[in-house]
Amino acid sequence: MRGMTFLGTGDSLNPERAQTSVAVPLASDETMLIDASSGTVLLGRLEAAGIPLESVRHVFVSHRHFDHVGGLAPLLIGLAAFPEASLTVHAASETLRALRGYLGLTIPGAEDWLGKRLGWHELVPGKPTEVGETEVTPFLMNHGLECVGFRVARADSVAVFAVDTRPCLEVIENASGAELLIHDTYGPQSAAQQAHAMGHSTATDAGEVARAAGVLRLVLTHLRASRFVDPEALVAEAEAAFGGPVDAAEDLDIVHF
Repeated sequence: MRGMTFLGTGDSLNPERAQTSVAVPLASDETMLIDASSGTVLLGRLEAAGIPLESVRHVFVSHRHFDHVGGLAPLLIGLAAFPEASLTVHAASETLRALRGYLGLTIPGAEDWLGKRLGWHELVPGKPTEVGETEVTPFLMNHGLECVGFRVARADSVAVFAVDTRPCLEVIENASGAELLIHDTYGPQSAAQQAHAMGHSTATDAGEVARAAGVLRLVLTHLRASRFVDPEALVAEAEAAFGGPVDAAEDLDIVHF
């Protein structure tokens, strides 16, 4: 089974990277996305990663900000051309309502075109959802509006996705003992006041969360443009707080867990 691919690793205004989306492989050559980037760039990233559009069968959405949901409409339009394709969108209650409203405004009739091929599943924090051999458990985070992280478990491996969030106990609890933690990183600790005001974390925050959770590896994502941050400096800062291996994600990186 192929590794999971970072399709987008930038924050909402980063012109150097696509916005947040991760492709997680499932059995039978199917794919699950966590978040949907900011627009048609998602389709280009899928193509660049060699992931067939029609293989995407599930999208788990953390929250309703445009840089996490903007690619959903283009994805649905693209899937309409594949008669055998189907898609289930998973999100918490307020986010799910916002997504359906967004589609109604931007591509009215999409639900009629796809019919039963498009499903909507309401996530309940703390309640696992089974997707084949993969178990996805959402948990609430601290971002200023309804926003969930995801604990993704298969066999004996666990990866946790915590984007976007201020540092919070919920991430530590759900990442406890995980092999991999993928964590929001707005900037260095010197920008903590601004980061927290905007619902985000610093590199030190991410490292401290990883250390408290006892994870094996930390990956930083949701990064600002290079004129604002130096990814290598963020890695060094997070490593100092964590004491374990840290990487700054790049678009199209492939990670195994």
